[in-house]
Amino acid sequence: MAIEKTYLHTGIPVSAKMPKMVYMKALKVWIANNAEYGIEYLYWEKDTPAAFRMVTESHVAYKVKDVAAAVKASKGAVLLAPMAIGPTAKIAFVSIKNGPVVEFYQD
Repeated sequence: MAIEKTYLHTGIPVSAKMPKMVYMKALKVWIANNAEYGIEYLYWEKDTPAAFRMVTESHVAYKVKDVAAAVKASKGAVLLAPMAIGPTAKIAFVSIKNGPVVEFYQD
């Protein structure tokens, strides 16, 4: 079953904090966005609970209507099960077989 998705950004891990990064406490990650080019920079703290591939590899993010359905349809290995990141927003990360790390975002 194909899930409708819209490209959001490419996430790139960085080795040092950048100006204007915002902290996401649950994942122990600092995030800065370059909306003009669809790039998200991520500085992961050493004790992050995030999966190794999330921390070390770039990812592609898509906006979806239902994160759980997107994870299931992807048939990928779950790196981060669907989790709330705000009152209505949710994210999940999967590792696509022989392919990239993918983030699904729902708001």
